[in-house]
Amino acid sequence: MTELRTITMESEPMPLGHGRAVIFRLIDGQLEAEWKPRIPHGPWASRLLPAYRRARQEFLRRVALKTGLNMLVVEL
Repeated sequence: MTELRTITMESEPMPLGHGRAVIFRLIDGQLEAEWKPRIPHGPWASRLLPAYRRARQEFLRRVALKTGLNMLVVEL
């Protein structure tokens, strides 16, 4: 059986709109997000949140398809 901590995957830059994109990485069971050109702050952050969540969901769907594992994210 595949273990999440042994999987390494990276997404392409996933466009979020307004000139922003995010790259997701799954390394040793940890999900990382790299924002391009940088992480948004203020009103832009809340406007991009729905697109960010869709992109994250798509990345996790790809991980689940590749590995056969169930994926869950808890937002704090």
